[in-house]
Amino acid sequence: MSDVVVSGERERRGKRRRLLTDRHFACLLAARLGSSMANGFLPVAESFGILHTTGSASDLGLVLGVQAAVSLVLSLFAGVAADRFPRAALLIASSIVRLVAAATLAIGLLTHTATLGWFFALAVIYGGADALFGPASMAIMPDVVAKEDLDEANALVGTFSSLAWTVAPAAAGMVVAVYGSGAAFLVESVLMLFVTLCLIFARIPAGSEAEPDRKSGTLAQLGEGWREFRMRPWLWLLTLQWTLFSLVLLAPLAVLGPLVADTYLGGPAAWGVIGTCMTIGVVCAQFTAGRIKPKRPVVFIAWLPPLIVFETLALGSGVPTAVVAGAALLSGCAIGLQGVFFQTLMQRAVPSAVLGRVAAFDLMASEIAQPVGFAVAGPLGILFGLRPVLVGCAVVAVVGTALFALALTRVEQPELQVQDEPDDAGLRRRAIEPHMPAGGSEASVS
Repeated sequence: MSDVVVSGERERRGKRRRLLTDRHFACLLAARLGSSMANGFLPVAESFGILHTTGSASDLGLVLGVQAAVSLVLSLFAGVAADRFPRAALLIASSIVRLVAAATLAIGLLTHTATLGWFFALAVIYGGADALFGPASMAIMPDVVAKEDLDEANALVGTFSSLAWTVAPAAAGMVVAVYGSGAAFLVESVLMLFVTLCLIFARIPAGSEAEPDRKSGTLAQLGEGWREFRMRPWLWLLTLQWTLFSLVLLAPLAVLGPLVADTYLGGPAAWGVIGTCMTIGVVCAQFTAGRIKPKRPVVFIAWLPPLIVFETLALGSGVPTAVVAGAALLSGCAIGLQGVFFQTLMQRAVPSAVLGRVAAFDLMASEIAQPVGFAVAGPLGILFGLRPVLVGCAVVAVVGTALFALALTRVEQPELQVQDEPDDAGLRRRAIEPHMPAGGSEASVS
């Protein structure tokens, strides 16, 4: 048994070393790290920029709402674009647009000419470009990494992205406190320049099945993506499970969690400790995910959401901060594993030619109910109390997601695609030149 474990560990380390020494994946990993860092900078820079410009929390809520709505609405069309145009070019285009938007707002804030309208423009432009980045960044992974290496590749991307999300808000807060929001947006633009350069130097390989298809219109391609999504019961059941989970647990936790920490646990410092422990759990789980090889990955994924409720249940139970932090660590482990295994399963089970659209349908359906949860969590907390509502949400989440998990045990498991034996680099060698879509009809999704 020990020989098998040692052999498996050597294989995993060799796989990781092969990935990190390949320029294509290493540059893509660096780009994803930079993009996560930039996205972590944005909420802090944007929030304090608006508050320092208008002094209105309502304005901040409107801008954040517009940005979220634009990203959600455009996600389906971003999925079409990810399957229709070269994915490397889409990632570069998204990064350049976000670079220009952040740099423009930085100039406006540094010269004291920015108004609320500038922030609404940033919300629309940045939100749209960020929506384009999501499906393309997920769909491009099988073009870069051999199928058998996807689990380790996703674990590496998830680990470094989570670390970036941990560091970025604190770094952004320091920059804003010392130099102001304009400087924070300037750092944001530098990060997006780094992302753009990494993607250009990556020269992402593309398989023949990922060649762009421009013969059919946008609606027809959306219809094809919807059929591919709908024909996989395991996929839409997992998506609906997460939709329910986002509605009844993640959204109420985001609204009521800080209030519980502020009211009962000593304030923002306690919430920061809880959030840090959550992130540590995510990072540890993603880093070690490559060692886990479930025989039925769909069932394994389905039973993870019921385990994520530990943090919410602890917050609602009146236990000390240390206990809540430990519960958050466990919840973070479940979140980290769920993210890695779900992405890997989609990338292996869904044909690359439609992966962008299928990922977009999953993304939209998973998040579409969150605004409802945000809206009702506050009134419910006032009406019934913060802690009772969190406990009730945790119970409903456990029961609801467990019912989905039981249903998924009876669903036919997906057939994973088998890839030809990779070469010594572990990657397909037919590379494409990354390029920006030309102006005109080819630059837009028609």
